[in-house]
Amino acid sequence: MIRKYFLCGQLRLSYLDNEQNGKPVIICLHGLFGNARYYANLLELKEYHVYSLDQRGHGFSSHARSGEYTIPHFLNDFYSFMDEVVKSSSVIVVGHSLGGIIAYYGAVSRPEITKVILEDIGAVEQDDCSFASNIVTRAMSLKALGNSLKAFHIKDSSYFVESAFEDENGWGFRFDREHIPEAQSNLNGNHWEAFLASSCPMLLVHGRKSWVVSDEHILEMEQKRPNTRAVFIEKASHGVNHDRPNEFFPHIMSFIKE
Repeated sequence: MIRKYFLCGQLRLSYLDNEQNGKPVIICLHGLFGNARYYANLLELKEYHVYSLDQRGHGFSSHARSGEYTIPHFLNDFYSFMDEVVKSSSVIVVGHSLGGIIAYYGAVSRPEITKVILEDIGAVEQDDCSFASNIVTRAMSLKALGNSLKAFHIKDSSYFVESAFEDENGWGFRFDREHIPEAQSNLNGNHWEAFLASSCPMLLVHGRKSWVVSDEHILEMEQKRPNTRAVFIEKASHGVNHDRPNEFFPHIMSFIKE
């Protein structure tokens, strides 16, 4: 896979490309605190042309200013990516959390999106990431950086540490810790109208230990939207692909190949 960049307005956005040109296209959208490598297992596919975008404020993409972490801003990045980089008449979109919301909003107005896979996200979102602005800017070691998250009752830091980097000042995180609380606040709310407005096939992959969305809500989403089905992963939390990749991957590949 190759790291590449494109300009979207004033931002330089990064993405990973497995360069399987001419193959069916999959676009991956990670969640808050994540990055494009979250879907490394999909990027390794040889029978699909897979792109994974570092969303604004994450990974190697530019950080935006306050007021520029709204759903319309993330959507504009996604649309620019499809129009300027991907340029395909048919794409499958896989989205985790934040990425899932952007995926189902995108499916409303972009007919080239033929299938959507939502990883543990609902049609109603209510979460609190206010702790993010208090995350340390640097730690002396990678272990210390991970351990610093225990102050926020995060027992397993492995998802966050995937976004760690080292410079002359120590270890830090690539995500925009200052503005993630704002981004989450902008995601909170009722998104039923957007979720129900598209008609392409949709797969809901839910971790039964998730703190973000309940089993009951996933079932309600499945029942209310035609052409939608849900898969429950027993021992996974919010990051299903992170927790149980050997279960997540076969389910989504079966759906993609239908």
